[in-house]
Amino acid sequence: MPGYLVFPLTGSLLAIFPTALLMGVAFPIGLRVWAGGPRDTARLAERVALFYAFNVGGAIAGSLVAGFILLPFMGSRAAIDALSGLALSSGLLLLSVSEWPAATRAAVAALAVASFAAIAAASPDPFQQFITQRFRGDRIVWREEGVEATVVVHRSPAGDLSMTVNGNHQASTDASTAYVHRRIGHLPMALHPDPRTALVIGLGGGATAGAVSVHGASVDVVELAAPVVRGARLFSSVNYGVLDRPNVRLRVDDGRNFMMLTPKRYDVVTADVIHPIYAGSGNLYSAEYFQLIRRVLNPGGMVLQWTAGTDAEYKVIARTFLSVFPETTVWADGSLLLGMVEPLRLRRSDFERKLRVAGSAQGLHDLNVESWDRLLAAFVAGPDELRAFVGPGPMLTDDAPLVEYFLSLPRDRDVDTSSMKGDVRRYIASADAPR
Repeated sequence: MPGYLVFPLTGSLLAIFPTALLMGVAFPIGLRVWAGGPRDTARLAERVALFYAFNVGGAIAGSLVAGFILLPFMGSRAAIDALSGLALSSGLLLLSVSEWPAATRAAVAALAVASFAAIAAASPDPFQQFITQRFRGDRIVWREEGVEATVVVHRSPAGDLSMTVNGNHQASTDASTAYVHRRIGHLPMALHPDPRTALVIGLGGGATAGAVSVHGASVDVVELAAPVVRGARLFSSVNYGVLDRPNVRLRVDDGRNFMMLTPKRYDVVTADVIHPIYAGSGNLYSAEYFQLIRRVLNPGGMVLQWTAGTDAEYKVIARTFLSVFPETTVWADGSLLLGMVEPLRLRRSDFERKLRVAGSAQGLHDLNVESWDRLLAAFVAGPDELRAFVGPGPMLTDDAPLVEYFLSLPRDRDVDTSSMKGDVRRYIASADAPR
């Protein structure tokens, strides 16, 4: 088992196992108290069935109330205290009808209430505990628990801000992380001859969406979780103030549903970095997802897909991407896949025109490709080389999200794309090709 799984597995065990065990013990006790009175079989069966019905109904109602009411309006700490108090109250009710002497019942009740109050008062803030254990020395700046996600923004001793979504790192203001996120937005805008419309799936800290927006195109950003949007405002130093730019429209929605229903078409589609091994991320790496992107692309449109991981993870993602975008080219360090249906064509005149436009020039500067030669130098390989590299094998689908269940794949080595080498001259318009 990978070492980095020890923290979440240990935390899950400590948080879930004691509660699950005690709830499992409580069920037969409650059933015995509820159904133990009647002696006739028919009445007993009726009470058992009613108890099971209330248990199932309570489980359904509890999940809805916890997710849609308690967490957003009370927060996890207060919600845990309230539910624990409810459990304590049920225990006190059982105690009140027990056969113990009244003095004993009163003493046990007083001890239980006092213990509950002392433990509740001494219990630490779960968010602060998470930050303390996972990010030593960081301080929580902002947090919000929403229906879709729990978002925490924290500051390191060096002064950098980071965002975690449901406990997973999502964004940071440190220079290297910001460049990785910005590059995903700048590169397709630099490669497309004249991008006028763009779609960004996922806002995160906003660096990717902001990078797309500075090139002047009309940009739609679709973000699933409203708390992420509010947290992204703290990352204006790296996201170009994307939420206040007049050419950007933000929609809080599911990205796949949006693409399934929108009549709009885009020249460029990209997405903020979403690690493929995170729970639920399989929906953003499957063939069905890539087919939805292809549906909303204009003729000649481009989609930029970030991918990384082990050798097996990289290859299954790239193989799936290639199955939908047969003219995929590989860029930068091999982690950026530029998907197209038609063959890529690069023209020096398109690039030099962008250098004369303020926003695009800034984007090319931040991408570190301020010359035609530097742009070409970012090329790694074409579809033939990528196809040979990934070889035959399984692909990702909604029903088989292999990368999300990453322990099902070999983890014996990291991906090494250094063997992929293509000739960028094949993709340069004849008038601009080197002689």
